[in-house]
Amino acid sequence: MRHDLQAQLDQLLTRVVAMSERADAMLGEALQALEVSDLEAARRVVVADDELDRAYEQVQQGVLAVVALHGPVAGDLRLLTALIHVSLHLERMGDYASGVARTVERVRDLPADEALTGQLLEMGTRAREVAHAAMQAFVHRDVEHARACARLDDDVDRLNLGIFHRLVRLASQDEHRLEWATHMIQLARLLERFADHGVDIAEQTVFVATGRTVELSASER
Repeated sequence: MRHDLQAQLDQLLTRVVAMSERADAMLGEALQALEVSDLEAARRVVVADDELDRAYEQVQQGVLAVVALHGPVAGDLRLLTALIHVSLHLERMGDYASGVARTVERVRDLPADEALTGQLLEMGTRAREVAHAAMQAFVHRDVEHARACARLDDDVDRLNLGIFHRLVRLASQDEHRLEWATHMIQLARLLERFADHGVDIAEQTVFVATGRTVELSASER
């Protein structure tokens, strides 16, 4: 019985890891689409979001099936609860990656600022680093690694604030780039939220490992 439960837990964890890899790949492709104005790549990201939604539903159903069949307790129950939360965060991250891709489509004919685009790409890379570190912490139940994610997220927040001010300044000084700057402010917000959900995943690591519910962003700062 214990062997069957462990096998199903491992299978669910594998599915969630696959979701994280897909969300990361989606944001990576969306950022590449932003860099080179690749509309085909942007559309692929939007389509991929549907697949991530289906994967989320499969994880939810799998967790409920394990609970009904095995009646898990203690650490196993905490893991199953965390898998529900983590899969939801990953589904939301896919939505944000899709939002970045949709923004690429909206600004395809607008004059861009190359320097600010580069800063947005850097911010996106940092957001992916937060998410990757969070999933590594979750898989290995590494509490210290999970806490470090909050510090990585601080870098994303600082970039977001700096980019926001630069975009506002650009919009006020160059009316031809006003619409582009407005869309980029929204895009930066999507990247910031992507990273925030990574921190939420890190918080689930602490919950699984210790049974405590924490807010890493607040506690680390």
